[in-house]
Amino acid sequence: GCSKLCIRHKRLASILGSMAPLRSAILAFMFCAGVVGAVEAESEEAVVERSSMLARRMEAESQLAMSELALAFVSRDESHLYEATEGEEGSIRCGDVYCASGIGSHCCHGTAAHTHYSICCGSTGRCRRGLGGLALCTR
Repeated sequence: GCSKLCIRHKRLASILGSMAPLRSAILAFMFCAGVVGAVEAESEEAVVERSSMLARRMEAESQLAMSELALAFVSRDESHLYEATEGEEGSIRCGDVYCASGIGSHCCHGTAAHTHYSICCGSTGRCRRGLGGLALCTR
């Protein structure tokens, strides 16, 4: 026979059936996060609501990660507009690059794939670290 928890897992799986693309990810996350054990005492409506919120959170976090990755690439591509050459008067060393002086550029450090890197942000931008440590120049 199936235990009470097993029955709850089966009900949860059938409830989440309409969310097929995210079902396995949600179940894996809930199981790993220990949420499934707490689900046993919840009503089916609460399980559906929790699952729906979790799916919305996962989608929002995925969109945020993709947006920050795109911004990191734009920031990297724009960096050359604010860079100087080594030895150029007033240039500021920024990791492996030099930021130009007199135009308000400044250094921004980041991490990608466990590797530190630096870019230059313009005078209207501010440096911040995104998810995973990406260097982002934001306005």
